[in-house]
Amino acid sequence: MASAGKLIVVTGATGFVGRHFVDRILEDESIAVRCLVRPGSDIRALRAMGERVSFAYGDITRPNTLTPAFQDAWGVVNLAGYREFWSQSRNHFYSLNERGARNVFRACLDAGVKKVVQVSTPLAYGAPEQIPFTEDTPPGDHASDYARSKYLGDEAGWSLHRREGLPLTIVYLAAVIGAGDDKSTMEVRRAVEKKLPALVGADTTYTYLYVRDAADAIARALLKKDSVGRRYLIGNQRATTREYFNIIGRLAGVPIPGRNIPESWLFPLATGMEWLSRKTGKRPVLPLDVIKTTAAGSLLFDSSRATDELGMSYTPLETALGESVADILAA
Repeated sequence: MASAGKLIVVTGATGFVGRHFVDRILEDESIAVRCLVRPGSDIRALRAMGERVSFAYGDITRPNTLTPAFQDAWGVVNLAGYREFWSQSRNHFYSLNERGARNVFRACLDAGVKKVVQVSTPLAYGAPEQIPFTEDTPPGDHASDYARSKYLGDEAGWSLHRREGLPLTIVYLAAVIGAGDDKSTMEVRRAVEKKLPALVGADTTYTYLYVRDAADAIARALLKKDSVGRRYLIGNQRATTREYFNIIGRLAGVPIPGRNIPESWLFPLATGMEWLSRKTGKRPVLPLDVIKTTAAGSLLFDSSRATDELGMSYTPLETALGESVADILAA
């Protein structure tokens, strides 16, 4: 574990995974956390974590605000970004996930930070030819702006690692599940509220990850002495889309549609919704990038490196979904 007096700066601390990570890293009583937050952010939950949590106001898209925030930091965890499959402006993905990450990495070098953990997604590997893929597998084509922007941000970090010695580690988190997620990406709320008209990609398999396991993986990668220069794929709970929603249906006591609609049927509809949503600014019910991602097929990876080097173990998917469903039903 870390020695006394280490300051960790966390970007994206007010987010779903960010809040859990701050709570997890504070288990080490020798660590203090400085959260980089934007003005107007709701910091009540973070402030309630105690006196070892402090705040700096800034924005990863504004490099000049990062210099004071990173001063005296031993480590930086970059959780800031845009975790979605739709934005009215495609540039928004690249502003945060690529250029924002680059700004964070440059500020870390300027501040002399000793450890940098970039939090990414397996989707950054695109659709590799090798399945299951490993950390060393060459990436394939990217089906979404989210996936490509995260890949480009990661690559900016590796470039600075090679050229200027950025002390970088990247963790690639599988689809994160748990209570308190305010994003619609995982579709738990729509299923619980019986708003799923049909399934899409019912037989496509993805890997899922409990939010507390995600936070633990980030902490382990940060505190591991020899993790610089390493990549870690995190998560091992696999399920097809049909299995995933059937678990939600069983936990919530709601019916799940049995019908599966082929992606090829939905591309024209999703394209039309995309055009209309760009005019109105309202997220489409079926984002085009979701259909593209599903059509790319199962995204399976080998997470044995994280098990062997970080000592990771994983919470069952049903437990993670149970927490999420209970939170929705209690609201």
